[in-house]
Amino acid sequence: EADQRKDEFPATLSHELRNPLAPLRNALQLMRLKGDRPTPKVRDIMERQLNHLVRLVDDLLEMSRITRGLFELRRERVELAAIVRNAVETTHPLVQAGSHQLDVSLPGEALWLYGDPVRLTQILGNLVNNAAKYTDDGGSITLSARRENETAVISVRDNGWGIDAGGLERIFGMFTREDHARQSSQGGLGIGLTLSRRLVEMHGGTIEARSDGKGCGSEFIVRLPLASDRAALAQSAAAAAPLPAAMRVLVVDDNDDAAATLGMLLEELGAQVDVVN
Repeated sequence: EADQRKDEFPATLSHELRNPLAPLRNALQLMRLKGDRPTPKVRDIMERQLNHLVRLVDDLLEMSRITRGLFELRRERVELAAIVRNAVETTHPLVQAGSHQLDVSLPGEALWLYGDPVRLTQILGNLVNNAAKYTDDGGSITLSARRENETAVISVRDNGWGIDAGGLERIFGMFTREDHARQSSQGGLGIGLTLSRRLVEMHGGTIEARSDGKGCGSEFIVRLPLASDRAALAQSAAAAAPLPAAMRVLVVDDNDDAAATLGMLLEELGAQVDVVN
């Protein structure tokens, strides 16, 4: 049991950090090709994925809280369409690598949730990534959402390897993988569905797996309560105010890149900066 807990940390770490790194790496390469001139879209992607990454690292540093399901959700009103868009963006490299067809279907009305946008994206991203991993190349994946009374119902369906009846509940256990997954180079670490279930339940929802058996594909259905007030709240980021011109700042850090970038940021805000490594 102690050995399993020891192994749980690097397993979770690699699983959670992999997805946001892919769009960041792609964006940096795109900037190089464009002569280091980022477009607003590229900049937005990098900022969103970097924020995602920072949040994940913050939580992973408190692994004991994660394994016991005690980490805190940072809730806000968020539109389901935005969560779906972020999840598709995060999973694009794996879907593309498998030459899969990903179809997204959303209702005409806006569905508002009161939840943690990073964690909600993580839930859907895990499900789409699983579908991509356990579907042969050129497969079909469908991500759809609909409203049922005061509940948002999200479905991720594929025509992949499927799950036998005995595995439909077992697959939500930590480090559990189906036999065919162990034979796949993309079998994963067996933690994504466990985390997804914990996160769904913390949002007051449920998740279930359906399949007609091996070779018949699978479907994962997430049900989440809609926000009681579905009106969107305007959210605007306040611009950084310039620092007093006479302010002098000494930046000391054993991470050279962290010190240099913080120093440059403070200079842009009007401070006189000295950086010491």
